[in-house]
Amino acid sequence: MARFPSQTTLWFSNVAGPQEEISLFGHPVAYIAPSCFGQPNGLMIHVVSYANKMTFILSVDDDIIPDPHQLCDDLEVSLNRIKTAVIN
Repeated sequence: MARFPSQTTLWFSNVAGPQEEISLFGHPVAYIAPSCFGQPNGLMIHVVSYANKMTFILSVDDDIIPDPHQLCDDLEVSLNRIKTAVIN
């Protein structure tokens, strides 16, 4: 816990993404994956809604979160449990 950040910053945006697929210079956009660089955060999670698809982009500090793939797997399991609870 000594390496765990003592301050937390949360950025939230509710800008809706396009509902239909778009193109850029005649090339269809398959997905949108934003990111940030240089922020002193141990974990950044970007969630993008595009054309009825949701994409999660994670940026981590390896010293704080050594296995980001496990974090992605855990996030997927949690979201599936939430989805199941909402449907039932």
